[in-house]
Amino acid sequence: MSFIASGISGAIAWSTKPALDKIFIEQRYEYLNYLPLGVLFLFLLKGFVGFGQSYLMKSASMKLVRETRNKLYTQVLYFPLSYFQKETAGVVISKIMNDVNKTGQLVSGVIKDMVIEIPTVVVLLGVAFYRSWQLTLASLILVPLIAFSARKFGKGLKRKTKKAQGNVASLTQRVNEAISGSRIVKIFNREETMALKFMQNNQRFYREMLKGIRIRQMSLIVIDFVTGSGIAFVLWLGGNMVVKGTITSGDFASVIVAVYMIFSPLKKIGDAYSDLQECMASVERVDSLLNAEREEQGGEKVSGFQKSIRFEDVTFAYQKHLAPVLQNLNLEIHRGEVIAIVGRSGVGKSTLVDLIPRFIKPSEGKVTLDGMDINTADVHSLRDLIGVVSQDVILFNDSARENIAFGRPGASAEEITEAAKLAFADEFIRELPQQYETVIGERGMKLSGGQRQRIAIARAILKNPPILILDEATSSLDAVSEALVQKALETLMKDRTTIVIAHRLSTIKNADRIIVLDGGEISGIGTHAALLAEHMAYRELYMAFAASGSS
Repeated sequence: MSFIASGISGAIAWSTKPALDKIFIEQRYEYLNYLPLGVLFLFLLKGFVGFGQSYLMKSASMKLVRETRNKLYTQVLYFPLSYFQKETAGVVISKIMNDVNKTGQLVSGVIKDMVIEIPTVVVLLGVAFYRSWQLTLASLILVPLIAFSARKFGKGLKRKTKKAQGNVASLTQRVNEAISGSRIVKIFNREETMALKFMQNNQRFYREMLKGIRIRQMSLIVIDFVTGSGIAFVLWLGGNMVVKGTITSGDFASVIVAVYMIFSPLKKIGDAYSDLQECMASVERVDSLLNAEREEQGGEKVSGFQKSIRFEDVTFAYQKHLAPVLQNLNLEIHRGEVIAIVGRSGVGKSTLVDLIPRFIKPSEGKVTLDGMDINTADVHSLRDLIGVVSQDVILFNDSARENIAFGRPGASAEEITEAAKLAFADEFIRELPQQYETVIGERGMKLSGGQRQRIAIARAILKNPPILILDEATSSLDAVSEALVQKALETLMKDRTTIVIAHRLSTIKNADRIIVLDGGEISGIGTHAALLAEHMAYRELYMAFAASGSS
């Protein structure tokens, strides 16, 4: 359709000479009645072809945006957790939403213009050269100036667009923080401070965009000047050639129309080049996300858990230049054991348990499951064996039923209800407006802290994994709810390997073994009674727990 549209433009320029020669030179005035109809037909045909071409290109553009966004979202799901320690959520969201939209302009704008305007220029040049190659060649002397200015201005536009897109990421991050941290913002009365920071980021974005607009408009001024100069030169030179009899007035008019029509697409090609530079800034940002390293999936499938989990000389540091969080750690956790991990804040309790589902990898040493290095295991089959309930409960803006069934999408309604009953969540769920179909809001904000925790526990119960990781799993519950959930967890923990990070004395006392972490190392292992009698650091922790009223 682009080629047809280009051909019609050429036909309009071509028909100028015979129309003028026939009507005004040969004085065949009867053709004057048909001329408007012919022109109207050509423009109407061009309009319909242009509609089809534009519609199809925009459809292709939207498909490109759709497919790229799907790829990026899927890519993000497979990133290792370490990626999000380096990149903010705002940057990732901005790339998926804003930058992908820009890449869509490649098809709907840049490629569309290139595909339709370049053939148009070629066809019109053919017509103009055929009518008068000397006049046409003279009119094109200034065209290299258009190419040079477009290239020069385009580089500056790309730099400014890249900076502006970086500021969009900062704005997105600010919005994300304002929503997710709304409670903290309000309790500290920091609304004005947050608003000021957003305004400052927004002002930087405005300035970079304005600089880009300035560069773009300057390039248009140059292109308009060159276009006007070219047409003015053709008028002067062509008029003189007609006076001298070198060409006919029909040839002159045909060349004028062709040259005039050439400079219009040339201007659009210059605009398209500027758009291309803007798009390339976004393409590079999207490309960085598409090519970011995914989490290693591993190869060997894990069929089950029979014997033990072992930490062999494990050292871990979040970055090479930082001190290790864990150092030369050796530990074996047997199947069916309940292990409690205690220690002061920051000693690496959560880091230790994060190594088991391979959220992070040891800097040195290895973690094995039944003798298999988990770094060589298929990560999905490994995580199928593990259930996690943490203090920071993550729920989704979906129904209570979908949140409980998240770990087992094919679970029946009866299994979901049974899991909710075991977690003592069934009662409050049935009091919700649509019961199990009630949408609980982003991060479960429509529920209380204790209710969110029980939904998370029900989710772990339904998954029914052989390995449980409970990271302060009952810390958000009141005494009554905790007692009920503790009973459910005790039932669930039978014949399962359970690793518990806890401040609750009741959890610690019931553990088969207690691991005391201190300075990134294991300073003691034993039962509650043995450690209380022999381990000073544990005794201090125990007294601190008791003094705080933990039960």
